[in-house]
Amino acid sequence: MADSIALSSSIRSNLLLLQQTTTQLDKTQLRLATGNKINSALDGPASFFAAKGLNQRAGDLDGLKDNIGQAISTVKGADEGISSIETFIEQARGLTTQALGSLGNDANSVAFRNNLANSYNNLLRQIDSAAKDSGYQGKNLLVGSGLQIAATASSKTTVNSLAGVSGATVTNVVSTDTYEISVVGDGAITGSANDIANAEKLRGISNLEITGFANTAEFNFDSISIKLSGGTGKAKTFTITEGDQTFTTTFTVSEWEAAEAQGTILRLSNSFDSGTRISFDVDFDAIEDVPDTAGVGTSIIEKNVNLQVIAENQNGETITRDGLNLLGNGKVANGENAFAFDSGTARVKIDERQILQASKYSAAVSSSYGTGAGAVTGVTATSVTADDTIKLTATGTSFNYLTNNFDTYAVTLASGGGSTDTISLTASSVAAGTISTATGIGTNNSTATYDVDFNYNELKYITTAGSAAAAEINSTAEVKANSVTASVQAASGFLDNAVSAVNAKFSGTSAAATLTISDGKGGTATVSFTGASTSVTATISGGVNDGATISFDVSGVTSAQLLTGTTEIDYKVRGDFTAPRDVQFDVRGTNAGQTATLETEQLVDGTDANNLTVQLNETNTSTVTVVSQNVQTDGQGLQLDFAQNGWNDRADIENSIRQLDAAKLKLRAASSSLGTNLNIIQTRETFTAEFSNVLKEGAGKLTLADQNEEGANILTLQTRQQLGTISLSLANQAQQAILRLF
Repeated sequence: MADSIALSSSIRSNLLLLQQTTTQLDKTQLRLATGNKINSALDGPASFFAAKGLNQRAGDLDGLKDNIGQAISTVKGADEGISSIETFIEQARGLTTQALGSLGNDANSVAFRNNLANSYNNLLRQIDSAAKDSGYQGKNLLVGSGLQIAATASSKTTVNSLAGVSGATVTNVVSTDTYEISVVGDGAITGSANDIANAEKLRGISNLEITGFANTAEFNFDSISIKLSGGTGKAKTFTITEGDQTFTTTFTVSEWEAAEAQGTILRLSNSFDSGTRISFDVDFDAIEDVPDTAGVGTSIIEKNVNLQVIAENQNGETITRDGLNLLGNGKVANGENAFAFDSGTARVKIDERQILQASKYSAAVSSSYGTGAGAVTGVTATSVTADDTIKLTATGTSFNYLTNNFDTYAVTLASGGGSTDTISLTASSVAAGTISTATGIGTNNSTATYDVDFNYNELKYITTAGSAAAAEINSTAEVKANSVTASVQAASGFLDNAVSAVNAKFSGTSAAATLTISDGKGGTATVSFTGASTSVTATISGGVNDGATISFDVSGVTSAQLLTGTTEIDYKVRGDFTAPRDVQFDVRGTNAGQTATLETEQLVDGTDANNLTVQLNETNTSTVTVVSQNVQTDGQGLQLDFAQNGWNDRADIENSIRQLDAAKLKLRAASSSLGTNLNIIQTRETFTAEFSNVLKEGAGKLTLADQNEEGANILTLQTRQQLGTISLSLANQAQQAILRLF
């Protein structure tokens, strides 16, 4: 160029060397600053792009390592959840042990087991909560696929429409099934034979009977309590309780003495609104002979009822909760009743007051009940269509003092609706086994026929009849010594429902005669009369006939008769028969019954949304999938059903134990699966981290600078630069010498 500055050859050479040195120094300083000997493709294309590929792969693996770490946390969270669930299961197992240790049927034991069952159910709910709370970043490895099988809403509504049934559902559903719910049984009430025997022994009572038909609107399953108070020589008070209804009856000592005088016993009878009838004989002597307690105390009688709630699945398998079973042996109960099948547990809540309305049964007749129940030994009925109560009353005629009974009875059967029919009985017809038939009793049972068997000797206790007239009394006269012209004119106030053996003694003279009366029951009377008397009346003092009077016609009594010696005449005096006892029986009409079916089906499809898939390499060609395990209590998981029937039955407790033992094994399998996958993922995490380091190391070998070498290079170049500068200065000294000439 025209304006270029001409440099000498030596200066130009030194300048070029200095420029090269400066360039090399800049590059060396860059390598030292970056630590890389290859900083761009210009520095070495092959090494640069090879290192870049290695670094990119290492970066991808580092990103995967973070995801793998999160997957490990997800699995660990699930494992912690399983540990908690195992603890809950151990606690639940402890509750079953306590329940097995309290298997009594007394109220306290039953209540204790019911409370344990509620605690057990709460633990199962905690298991479900722990499983649901074990999710991590949107993944839950303890809830499974979400598949849900349950009872359909329509079938639950249908079953709940049954009378006395509600809360129909199916729990622990393993597979789809159907469950037909039906009720049978006429509601006939009885009592536990063992409890009755114990009550008779411990309370000193006898002929204890529990009978009746369950009321279709007010029945209950409650046991019956008999409490006796009153010590030796005291009145006996009985308190009879069923549910919230209580009756109290007190028998006094004087009542017992009167019964002894009559040759009878006392009898207690009560009817509850539930339909339960209870009766028993009361003997003070037997009660007071009970060792240690003299009968004082309380007896509980478990009540049984002919009522069965039945569940039948689609395979024809049936499970029955039976009101005739003893408590603890599959007895139907008020509240929830469970029917455990392999496919699931059908559950319904029973309303004890109304369940009988859904029951299927035929016409039936109860045993007789009431204080006079012994008068009827059996009843059969035909053409009964409606429930009714038949009460029996009787009138007696022609009292037979040899048999101490009436020769003829007219027994009237009266319906609760008011209509009646009367049967005539004689001792001979009953003795011959003739069955007495009554028809047309009751508006709703107008065509019904009742065949009744009677106990003739007990009929007098339900009989009304006036006291013996004078003629009847005189017909029983038996002269024991001598004779006087005297006869009974009238008698009144003698012991009801009994015959008193009256002994009359006449002594003295017509001027001063004496009549002495003894009634054989602790009562006596003495009265004086003279020959001018036409009649004499004696009033008895003491005993059960205290205040009774008997009058004699003594107008024919003469001194000559009296002077022959004391005259004794025995009479039998019958008091009024007042039907001191009552007897009735119940009839039950037919009922068609009701049935309905619970049906289960798959309501929610399963998905793999909760499965955890972990990517193990950068190309996603290597993965591991952790399948979500259902460790909830439902039928698709641990199959831990809620406590069945409040753990009233041993079988229900043992069923819970079997389920808990099986659940433990399932938890171990789930934990093992999680542990295996966790080990795999942790191993791959370690491998990924180490392999990423290998890739980075390889990339570094291609691009990283040797700091020592580069340090030496920079010192060399700096020295070279200084020398170049000096050389250039020396080359320029010639020109500077010329300048000095000027």
